[in-house]
Order: sequence, then structure tokens, then C-alpha cells
Amino acid sequence: MATLGAGTLFKMSDMEQTPVFTAIPGVKTIGTIGEETPTVEVTSLADTAKQYIAGIVDGEEKEITVNYLKSDAEQKTFREAARAKETRDFEIEYPDGTKATMSMLLLGYKMNEAEMEAALTFTVKAKQVGTTTWTEA
Repeated sequence: MATLGAGTLFKMSDMEQTPVFTAIPGVKTIGTIGEETPTVEVTSLADTAKQYIAGIVDGEEKEITVNYLKSDAEQKTFREAARAKETRDFEIEYPDGTKATMSMLLLGYKMNEAEMEAALTFTVKAKQVGTTTWTEA
């Protein structure tokens, strides 16, 4: 049976030697998780069809959208890390217990457009560094 995304937790590491991951409240979207391997063409003149090999793994670019909670300490730490363009470790925990852990370079922070009948939100742009470690419960 399919599982809803409701209850998914987006956690950021404190980057200590024994890391502690703390949930960032108010996260609305985190984008796709994982990486993709591009192809490299290796066709020679002798080939009659194009030939390819797998390239180097490339992590996803992400836009993480969050309901703005000005006084929340975890959100403030996340916003400050984004403004400082830090690389942090993150863990996404899905409702079924599956976890994805990866490093991301945070590329900045911006408040989204204020709308009359919508919650204030902000977006952090990020680029995954390295590969994702998956733990299935």
C-alpha cells in the first residue's frame, strides 16, 4: 500500500564528531532525494552506433521551502547556515522509517513572496555533495 509523505522529517546535523540530527520544523518541500549518473559518449570511428559509459555521480540541486517561524531556534540555525553557505549533513526520515542521509552545500536563503492569504515561507537553495546513504527500516 502507498504511504503519504505527511510525517516526513527533515533533519540537520550539528556537525559534531558524534552528530546529532535535529528536525527543522515547518518544512514543506525538499525536492527529490538521491543522485543521477550522467552518460559519457565513447563512440569511436569504428562503431556503427553510439556507445556510452556511466559518468561521475552528480547529486541533486534542491530548493527547500519552509514555513517561516521567526523565533524557532532550529529554523534560525538553518537560515544562518544557508546565509553562511555552509556544507551540512542532513537526514530525511520518511513515515515508514526509511532514512536518507547526505551532505548538502547550502547556497543561500530568500524570503518568498508574501501573499494575503498564505503563510510566509522562505526557500534555501542547496546542492547535494557526494552520494546518499539509504537505510530502509
